[in-house]
Amino acid sequence: MTDVMQKAPADVLDFDIDFTRWLKDSDRIINATSTIEGGTAVVDRTDFGDSLARVWLSGGADGETSLVTTIATTEQGRTKEFCFNLKIRECH
Repeated sequence: MTDVMQKAPADVLDFDIDFTRWLKDSDRIINATSTIEGGTAVVDRTDFGDSLARVWLSGGADGETSLVTTIATTEQGRTKEFCFNLKIRECH
């Protein structure tokens, strides 16, 4: 089951992805990239640390649902993909 996150069209928000459970004790993230499919929301940037990726999202229109995919690469050569649905909901 894919996680579902929500934001309003005017929000610029960050969403954290914890990769700890997929990492071996001595491994760490050395790169992370994110993409978004569907709708008009955009990925502003993806930050990362040793075990966490943070994807910054903005825009979108009320009622849209997009698929956000973040791929982390580790020092020891592992690659892990994490996806979530982003629902855009206007405050009423």
